[in-house]
Amino acid sequence: MIIVDVADSFSESLDAIEASDAPVLITHSNCRALCPEIARCKSDETIKAAARKGGVIGITSVRHFVRAKDPVTIEDALDHFDHAVKVAGIEHVGVGSDMDLDGRDRPAGPALYDIAGLNRTGRIYELTEGLIRRGYSDADIALILGGNFERALGEIWT
Repeated sequence: MIIVDVADSFSESLDAIEASDAPVLITHSNCRALCPEIARCKSDETIKAAARKGGVIGITSVRHFVRAKDPVTIEDALDHFDHAVKVAGIEHVGVGSDMDLDGRDRPAGPALYDIAGLNRTGRIYELTEGLIRRGYSDADIALILGGNFERALGEIWT
């Protein structure tokens, strides 16, 4: 079975979701409602359509997919999790990193991609602490940190 991932698509996302018999993944994107300047961020309509098919949106912490203008904080990234959960339901939201283990920015180069606090190997702990601050339960956090993608991939591969 093929995994359909519409994270990098633009107008074709809804067509791909409609055509698929299996869950469609948005492995690394964000919510256009919070960052309308970035075309790769997904509309609420696309997020809902993917959820109806059993898919998952993986929220990325790439700085300018979270917020188009600096400063961008971990709280801004958490806003995308909150919005996606509100739109699609907790069962359809996950982490979509789209970066190396220690972030994408390099010490010698300009900071272009990373968000302070989410730019190092321990960033998943910072994200988890943020989700706790936002009131997510342990069960909900387990879904966001991998359970939802595990479920969707299981459905695709069976």
